[in-house]
Amino acid sequence: MVFILLFFFAARTFAQNVLPEISSIKISHSILCTPVKDQYISSTCWSFAGNSFIESELLKKKGIKTDLSEMFIARYSYINKVYQYLSQNGKTYFTPGGQFHDVIKVIKQYGMMPESAYCGKLHGEVNHIHSELDTIMKYYVEELIAKHKKTLSQSDLNFLLTTLDNYLGKVPSTFFFNGKKYTPKTFAKDAVGFAPDDYIEITSYTHHPFYEKFILEDKYNWTKDNYYNVPLEDFMEITNAAINNNYTVCWDGDAIDDGFQFAKGLAWLTYPITNFQTERQRTYENKSSELDHMMHITGIAKDKDNATWYQLKNSWGTANNLGGYLFMKADYFKIKTIAIIVNKNAIPAGIRKKMKI
Repeated sequence: MVFILLFFFAARTFAQNVLPEISSIKISHSILCTPVKDQYISSTCWSFAGNSFIESELLKKKGIKTDLSEMFIARYSYINKVYQYLSQNGKTYFTPGGQFHDVIKVIKQYGMMPESAYCGKLHGEVNHIHSELDTIMKYYVEELIAKHKKTLSQSDLNFLLTTLDNYLGKVPSTFFFNGKKYTPKTFAKDAVGFAPDDYIEITSYTHHPFYEKFILEDKYNWTKDNYYNVPLEDFMEITNAAINNNYTVCWDGDAIDDGFQFAKGLAWLTYPITNFQTERQRTYENKSSELDHMMHITGIAKDKDNATWYQLKNSWGTANNLGGYLFMKADYFKIKTIAIIVNKNAIPAGIRKKMKI
C-alpha cells in the first residue's frame, strides 16, 4: 500500500512539472504592443521593457504608435548612477542594469526621445554592444572614488559626456517627430503626454507589513526606491485584472533558473509547491530568486489542463519558438517574480483602498 501511494504522488508530481507542449498553450487575451527588439550585448533589459510598457500605455490611452529610444534612457540613467555612486562613497551597486523607476526618473528629469532621433548606435553598428563602454564606466567611477571625490568636477563631467558620446552618440537638442519640432522635454509633455506618476512598483514579501511601502532590498534598487507590498493573492489579482482590462504589466524577476527556457519559449517551475507565499519568501531570502531580468507582460493564456500562463515580450530578439515572446506559467510567476509595475488605475478598487492609493 505504501509503495502504491508513493508511486501515485511521484507520478502526480511528475505530471505537474513536466515540460508542456507549447502548442497546447492558447492565448485567451492579448494586448496591443510594439514589435520585439534586441538589447543584444547590453545590460539594458530594464530600458527595453520599460519603454515597451510605456509604448503599450500610449497605444491604449492615446492611440499613439511610437518607437521610444532605449539608449536615451540608458545614457541619462548612467549619468545619474555616477552621481549616486559618488555621493554614497561607492557603497551602492554600480551597474548598467536598472529598474523601471530608473526609466521614470530619466523621463521626469530629461524627457523622452523617439528611436528615430537617438538610436545609440554609431559607426554603422547593427546591434547594441556595450562591453567596452561598461568597462570604461566602471574604471572611471572607481578612479573617482579612489580620489575621494563626492561629486563631478566640470572636467570629470566633460570626460563622462564625451565617453557616452563616443559610444552612444550625441543627444540632439531638438528633433522632428511627425513633422513637428521637439526637445526631449516637450516631446514627453506635448507629443506623448506621458504621466509618470500613474505607475507604481508592487511586490509581495512577508518580512515587511502588507499594504505598506518599503525599500526593496535588491542590488539593482540603487536609488533605494519604495515598493508597495501586498499579499500574494492580491499580487496575482492585480496582475490578472490589469491584463483582462487591457493594461499591460512590467515584470521584474529571475530568468536564471532551470525552468526558464527562452529558446523553447517557456518558463515554468520544475518542482511542486504547497505554499507559494512561504516558498516565495524562502527563495528571496536565500537568493535563489533574484532580480536579474525585466520583461513586458502583454497577454494571458491557458493550456489543455486549464493552467494559466502569461505571455511576455522579451528583448532578446526574435530567434525563438515564439518570435521573441515567452509563455510563463503562473507557478513560476508566483515564485520568481520579484516585482510588477502597473498603471495604478488598473488595480482593483478594493485592493487600491487597502494600499491607500
